[in-house]
Amino acid sequence: MALPSKYRFSNSNQIKEVFKKGKSFNSGFFKIKFIPAAPGLKKFAFIIGLKVSKKAVVRNKIKRRISEIIRLNLLKIKPGYFIIVIVKPQAANEEPRNLEEALINSLIKIGR
Repeated sequence: MALPSKYRFSNSNQIKEVFKKGKSFNSGFFKIKFIPAAPGLKKFAFIIGLKVSKKAVVRNKIKRRISEIIRLNLLKIKPGYFIIVIVKPQAANEEPRNLEEALINSLIKIGR
């Protein structure tokens, strides 16, 4: 099951705004950019570049995994933010369990 559309960015203007005005921090496998949004609102976007893998199949698999991790842990993530998750090349060969732990720990830090 995928991340519901109400939790995904609806247009590219929102993504551009996050890149222009957003704060960012790096974790082991991800770079996360975010800006405050309306209270109770949380939206996500995922960027998996060609440096991660030349194969679209691999990039899409990583995107589906990240989307599912966020869907299962939505209650742990504080609302009120627009968040972009940029995947680093190290994530391509990593176990899904390790990706989940790193992503959730990173997203929980945003709310602090």
